[in-house]
Amino acid sequence: MNSNERIDVWISPEGAITLDAVGYTGSSCEEATRFLEESLGTVGRKQRPRDYYRRQKNQQQNPDNQTT
Repeated sequence: MNSNERIDVWISPEGAITLDAVGYTGSSCEEATRFLEESLGTVGRKQRPRDYYRRQKNQQQNPDNQTT
């Protein structure tokens, strides 16, 4: 986890829990929040932000263009 990544948790007065993985890209946000989702129970709705569709920094841009 880098210093720009965090998980915000909101609990409404009715008990609904909202998780927001801030600063993550790609599926790393789902990996980061998995332990909370499994601990808290059934997921009612999942909304993926724009950053979900961005490439992770450690992924290669185009693996076909490697030089050896």
